[in-house]
Amino acid sequence: MKRLNKKALILSLIALSIMLLATLVNAQELNEVTAWTDKPKYTSGEKGTLNIAFYNSRDVAVALKNITLTYMTWRAYSSDMWIGNETRTLNVPVSGKNTVVFGDITFTVPTDGRGISTSVLIKVGTDHGFAYGSANVNVFETPSYMERIISLFTILVALLIVCTIIIAATIFLSSRRPQVTRIKEEKEE
Repeated sequence: MKRLNKKALILSLIALSIMLLATLVNAQELNEVTAWTDKPKYTSGEKGTLNIAFYNSRDVAVALKNITLTYMTWRAYSSDMWIGNETRTLNVPVSGKNTVVFGDITFTVPTDGRGISTSVLIKVGTDHGFAYGSANVNVFETPSYMERIISLFTILVALLIVCTIIIAATIFLSSRRPQVTRIKEEKEE
């Protein structure tokens, strides 16, 4: 009976190990769409480049039809059109187990209040369906209290100038004191 329990325990441990290893092997597959930017951070109004790599994991060739980019927090309706989305039409064949890189996708960080860090959703259309990926565009953001600090610094500089003028005037006036002269009284004889 004890021998049977030991065998059952060993078999269950082996089965559990196989299940854990199977998820690790599955996690090492390459993504079909990978994207990155040319710089780690951008400023408002700055131009940047988004690089997109498409890996054909199939054994057969595919044809890339289009790439759709959606800048999530930059989307807006302006001048009778939606902005923050972009679709490029392609006709690029990719052989099986091969990679193609697009490094000519440029963007400009908005300057109208939408210019904050955003995620970019990427949808690549092929003749075999769609492949998805994402990237992040990081933007330097000024802290909200920075305007108050600049105002306080300006006031401090103005007060420093006024105090300097007051001290200089005090020193100047104290050095130019009129001398006290005594009037000699004439004695009447």
